[in-house]
Amino acid sequence: MSSVDAFTPEMTAAYARKMVERESRGNGDQLNALDRVGRRCGMTARSLRRLINGETKDPGVSVFARVRAAYLDFCARQIAELQHEIEVEKARIGSDETFADLAAEAEVLAAKVEKAKRGVRA
Repeated sequence: MSSVDAFTPEMTAAYARKMVERESRGNGDQLNALDRVGRRCGMTARSLRRLINGETKDPGVSVFARVRAAYLDFCARQIAELQHEIEVEKARIGSDETFADLAAEAEVLAAKVEKAKRGVRA
């Protein structure tokens, strides 16, 4: 299924909402998080807030594509952070099958996200 086939305004809002929730650094940072995520999506904070709140009835495929691309970039950054943490633990503890398995799984996940990103930009 292509990203256009899966497009819904609700899905677009869900991607945006997840990014803002995870970007927020606590109480009082919601507006700053909206601004940071909005920049990644090529939108103003106000437009992003309207999208999340359902005030944008038909955001269009181009908005969906930008939000989805930003979400996949966000996922890639999260995976990179996880991979870094795994490498730190492997260096601290030494050779451990558990961390080797986790590193392999994180690498597979990173490859899936990269494949999805290529599909978005193709």
